[in-house]
Amino acid sequence: MIDDASGQSRAPILAPDATSAATEPTGLEILELDLERYRRAIPNLVELTLDAVAAGASINFLAGVTAADAATWWEARIDSVAKGLTSPFVVRLNGRIVGCTLLIRSGNQNSPHRAEIAKVIVHRSARRMGIGRALMLAAEARAQADGRWMLVLDTVAGSAADALYRSLGWHETGTVPDYALNTDGVPEAATFFWKDLR
Repeated sequence: MIDDASGQSRAPILAPDATSAATEPTGLEILELDLERYRRAIPNLVELTLDAVAAGASINFLAGVTAADAATWWEARIDSVAKGLTSPFVVRLNGRIVGCTLLIRSGNQNSPHRAEIAKVIVHRSARRMGIGRALMLAAEARAQADGRWMLVLDTVAGSAADALYRSLGWHETGTVPDYALNTDGVPEAATFFWKDLR
């Protein structure tokens, strides 16, 4: 991670086939947002949410979610961002936010080493560019820098995200049937994962 001129943390984007060497495709950058930038990014995060749900992604919402509903969800995280419990990451392509994720640190006394990764979303217009992988690597790097070495997440069983997390060395804890409703209101299974960064 490096800091850009605005003081925001910045990490290189990895190409889809990158291994040990990081490359940055033209016009692509990943940023960790501070509180003020997070507030300003909420309309873009709403757009990402609506696009993802329209594409059938199970990210807490059902088909027909409104911009107001999505904005309320993102605004509810402002306090957590302000307290430093949540770090939002976004990917910009030529200045436009096309991807995001959240690193959510446990606030409990008995888990200062644990964090969750949530809301890994990539706009349909920017898929197949390694953005999801780059977001995960940026969040993992930040967690490790903070001493948060035990990470957890969940996703729709058998989804593209499921395959992505496995390719990044995440371990399956197990699958819960009928865990959440998909965008059409039908129950579907979720797989839970963990990763030890030590």
